[in-house]
Order: sequence, then structure tokens, then C-alpha cells
Amino acid sequence: MTGRDSRHGPVAQLLIAWSPLSAILVLYAVAQWISAPLAGRTHAGGANRLGFALHTSGPRRIDEAVFGVLPSAWLQRHLVDGSTHWYDAVAALVYATHFVSIPLVTAFVWFRARDRFAAWLVSVLGLTLIGVTGYVVYPAAPPWLGSPHVERISRLGWHYLQLDPIARVSAIGQGDSNPVAAMPSLHAGAALLVSGFLWPLAHRWWRPVLALYVVLMALTLVYTGEHYAVDVVAGWATAAAGLAAGASVGRLRHRRPPPAAARHDESRPPPGARSEESRA
Repeated sequence: MTGRDSRHGPVAQLLIAWSPLSAILVLYAVAQWISAPLAGRTHAGGANRLGFALHTSGPRRIDEAVFGVLPSAWLQRHLVDGSTHWYDAVAALVYATHFVSIPLVTAFVWFRARDRFAAWLVSVLGLTLIGVTGYVVYPAAPPWLGSPHVERISRLGWHYLQLDPIARVSAIGQGDSNPVAAMPSLHAGAALLVSGFLWPLAHRWWRPVLALYVVLMALTLVYTGEHYAVDVVAGWATAAAGLAAGASVGRLRHRRPPPAAARHDESRPPPGARSEESRA
């Protein structure tokens, strides 16, 4: 820890590390304001404040063309039977990790891998900026809103866990969220971003867990009707762009020449070298 950091306690440092993430909330708020005219629509024909039209059939048709069926509808038809199951609980927990994964990894990088903190921030903010731009220029209805055979069941698992208050809070949060922010899926993108960034830092035994997290998040999003499969793939592509931007920042930091003082110190002979030369 540097002398500058020692002036701040761990809580203050954590708040400093998290402060850039406030830009994410600002971007989401702007996107939601732009998309407000589309709230509650279940069919095409409307447009957001910038004039971009709502898309309800395009992503669905891509999923059907690739898989032969609509994956969300197929999964719910085979797995939803009016009662809750263990896999609903897994889905609810995996879905909820989206809201804590980025703050937790931000804290981890700040305290344990400070030299990569700038790269991490660029990756996160890049992911968010690209994703929010996608929401604005291609507002798209998720399966639960755009398909008559798909229900929104991401809260179902909380009932299985007997955590009904969390289900109610989740319902309130989802009610206040942007309903046409589906393309790309930032839930899927954030899962890949977290796993991809931690991959080189993780022990080899943890890497299968990181890979499994990405897969479970994708399955959760499709099963619960939150996203089409094409939204997930678009989210992965967005995460790849964010990781590439962060890697570029990391390379630039390593290529930066050392400060003048450090170069001056390196040019000075090591202690004792001058006296040995004089004796010679």
C-alpha cells in the first residue's frame, strides 16, 4: 500500500474504488429516459425519444431460425409446471449475482490487483457504454414481453427458497427497469466480463467455476424469459469489446516509460561501485 493510500481507511478506499461505477447508473438512467415512450408496449410501431423503433420480432425470428424452436418457450414448456423447483432457485440466485458481481470484482481488483484497476474500469465502462448504446439504437422487447408463449419467471426461485420478501423487492425493481433494454444482454455480458477478466488471475482450479458461471447465466436468462439467445450472444460480443479495450489500456500502461526520477536512479551506479572504481 502506498503512502497516499495509508491516509485512507479500508472503507474510504472501497468508496473511492466504487465511485467510478456511478457512471453506470447515469448511463442506465439516460437510456431509460430515452426509452420511456416504449414502456408497456408489446408490439412494434412505437419509437423512443430519438426516433428508434421498437423491435419485437427480429430477435425471436433469429432464435427460431437457429434452434428450430424458441428456446425460452421450449424450456418453459418442459420445466415449468405450476410449482417451484431447485433449478428455479439456482436461476434466481444466478440472476441476482449480476447486481453484485461488478462491485465485488471492483473491490477485489482495487485491493489485490491495483495495477490492473484502470484496465478493469475501462472494461466495465466500455461494456456499459456499448450496451446502453445498443438499447437506444435498437430497442428490443425481451421474450416475456414480445412472445405470447413465454413468462417472466426470474423471481420464481425466491418462493422455492421461502424468501418471498426478496421476490417482492425484485418485482418492484423489475417494474422500474427499462423493459426494452434486451439487446445486448448486459447480464450475459457482465458474466463473461467478470470471468474473462479474472481468468488470468485465478488459480486453475477456479477457472472451471468461471466458465460455468458464464454458461449458467446464459441458461438462466433464456429459461426465465429475460433474454433471447441472440441477446446473450450480443452481450458476449459486447463483453469481448470491453475486455479488448481494457487490455489495450493495460498494454499502454506497461509500455509507458518510467518517470524521470526513476530513470535518473537507474542511471546512477549501485552503492559501492564508485569506491571500488577509485580503489582500482
